[in-house]
Parts: sequence; structure tokens; C-alpha cells
Amino acid sequence: MSQVYYLPRVILSLHMRLFQEVINYPAENSFLIKYDDFAHFTVPWHFHNEYEIVFIIKSFGKKFVGDSVEEFAPGDLSVYGSKLPHFYMNDQAFYRGDPDLRVNAIVVQFPTSYFPQSQLQRTEFGSVKKLLKSASSGLTFSAESAANGGKILQEMLRTSGMERHLLFVKLIDYLGNSDSRSIATPDYINAMNDQGEPRMAKIYKFTTRNYNRKIALEEVASVAGMNTTAFCRYFRQKTGKTFAQFVNELRISYACKLLRHGNQTIAHISDEAGFNNLSNFNRQFKSFIGKSPSEYRELFKEK
Repeated sequence: MSQVYYLPRVILSLHMRLFQEVINYPAENSFLIKYDDFAHFTVPWHFHNEYEIVFIIKSFGKKFVGDSVEEFAPGDLSVYGSKLPHFYMNDQAFYRGDPDLRVNAIVVQFPTSYFPQSQLQRTEFGSVKKLLKSASSGLTFSAESAANGGKILQEMLRTSGMERHLLFVKLIDYLGNSDSRSIATPDYINAMNDQGEPRMAKIYKFTTRNYNRKIALEEVASVAGMNTTAFCRYFRQKTGKTFAQFVNELRISYACKLLRHGNQTIAHISDEAGFNNLSNFNRQFKSFIGKSPSEYRELFKEK
């Protein structure tokens, strides 16, 4: 099994360089299938409204999904739900110009309307409904299931029209009946799915723009249009955590990004993330991540 690293259980936001990818479908197709062949993955931390299936034929590195990080290698097959943040990062060896190191993958993207709710209520679509619901946290499959799913995907590339559509339904049915596990943790909360809650959206927007400074409870309660007592009760009911926990998780999530992709000192990262002193940062970081900041940074260094 791939090694898994868990990021803070944090509600991810657009503030942390998360961007929305817009999928353009060919005029003659209701979903997109493509064969990728390039030097290394380049799409950063992103989400899109569509479901996505990714089958790795050739490539290796780490995949970031929701609040987790795990290794990927040839034969890896993953399914991502609508609006689930994710990205693939190749091993450092891919950035040295070695022509033998390439990314070969098959990617399928399809809209949430592809399988209408009226259809999903029917018994014969039970496996499809199960897969789409479970994909909200991301799914990964056993080596055998991924290999069989990969064969269907490769066959889809060679076909078109109704034959491709039927193979696609066959693939979704097969994956829905296959053993899988979630990639993100059970406690992961995807802020992109809370856009229908205007009050929470205001809280997310305000907090993710100000988490690296001290936020008074009265200040954020005012943003939500509530008194502090009502706000604390509301926020805990919605998220299962206190507002202080949420702010610390945002800070630590941002610190994780700096540790993975920057060369700043840990003291500088502590200040940048909004912690009042280095010892508090180290203590909070280890509490959430299970490793010290320096140990965490080592995970992403070139081996």
C-alpha cells in the first residue's frame, strides 16, 4: 500500500492558491477522455465541477487530495468527486530532463449531470450511485481492480460514440462494485461544497484572508451577524470544531505548503503563518501533523 501522509484537517480555500479548472468538452462528446504524455505533471492545487478518473500508466511521485498526501506509481487508479481539491507532484527526478522519465496517464472527466438523480434512484444504477457518493473524499483501488479498470480505459481510447459511452458505463459500474478506500480522512471538510451556505461562506472568506493575524472572536462573530455565544455554537455545529482550532489548522496548512515548496527558515514560516512564537508553532504543528516541522520538511526532500 502507498505511504499516506495526512495534512491538517482543514477547510481548504481559494486563498491558498487553489484555482478552479474549467473543462471544455468536445462538441461531439458528453464527457472528456484524454491520454497524457508529457515530461511531468504541471497542474497545481485545483478543483473542478466535474468528476475525474485518473489512471497512471507511467509516472511516480505524490498525489495531494483533500487533507492527505500519498505516493502514486504506475497502475494507480483514482476517482475524484466534484470540487475535490487535488494535484499530482512528480518525484524530483522528473525535473532533471531525463527523457526516460515521462508521465503517461489516461484521464476521464465527466459532469455531475451525466448520471441524473432520477436515473441514480433506479436499482440497476446502485453501483454508480455508490461510487459517485464515495468519490467526494477521493477513492483509490486495489492493484487488481485498478488494472482491470485501466484495461477498460485503454479500450475506451480506441473507440468512439455509443461504444465508448457503453464502455464508460461499464467502467463506472465495475469501479462501484470494486473494493476501494477513501483518500481524504473521514473528518475532511470540503469548503467548496459549502458554497450554498452564505453565512459559512462569509466566515470562510474572512478567516482565510486574515488567519495569519490575531482574530478576535467578536470580530468574526460580527462578520457572521451573530453574537459570540451564538457564533461559537453555530460554528461548532457546522464544523465539529472550535473557531480557534479552525484558525490553527489554516495556519498549519499554510505552513505545510511553505515547508514543502520553500526554503525559508522554520522561524520565518512560523511568523508568516501567524503564530505568536516558535515554540507554540512547533507544539501546535506536532499536535496536528504528528511530526515536527523539520521532520515534515524531510518527507518532501529529494531522496
